[in-house]
Amino acid sequence: MSNVKTTAKKVSAKKVTVIELGTILSNVTVVKGMACIAHVEQLTKPKLTKKDRDTKEPFMGQIHKYSKVAIILNTEYETVVTNQLKKENKDTAEYEKGRNTMPIEKCENNNFFGYFNDKGVLEYKPNQGVKPSVAYYLNGKLTDKAILPNVLPVSSVATNQGTEKEISWRKLYITNIVAITLNGCKYEVIK
Repeated sequence: MSNVKTTAKKVSAKKVTVIELGTILSNVTVVKGMACIAHVEQLTKPKLTKKDRDTKEPFMGQIHKYSKVAIILNTEYETVVTNQLKKENKDTAEYEKGRNTMPIEKCENNNFFGYFNDKGVLEYKPNQGVKPSVAYYLNGKLTDKAILPNVLPVSSVATNQGTEKEISWRKLYITNIVAITLNGCKYEVIK
């Protein structure tokens, strides 16, 4: 996984458990509405189809996605969408608020960390000015995405925002964090 490049500056890392990381993230105090830049390395297991879409053969393997992403923390989705509509000279009424399928109980100190069903969750906006680095692993072996079976989720765009430029938004269980660099400190998660 070390073959994925990042734009983050090299900083010394502190090894932490998932529980310690949750405590650290919940204690980060940020002024309300003030965006905070960070970098996250994450290893996720995408939700796959049961059969390859092309061959119709059952897929019994495992695929993991490893990403290094520049992120913006402590922003509010609705505010970002309405600000984008204003930039595009559009009426903010074009935004149709959808149902939040993962409501997070936020901590008191910031707007980017909280809990969903007692599991720690980091909520962020990918920094669209910095391209993420991504690698895929098929059954533990680094594999080019182009030769993976056709079982990965299909990308779709938000249809409710009303914006020309889509606003991306992510919620990440902290159990999927490999490392996070925040406020000049890098935390590597011990599994």
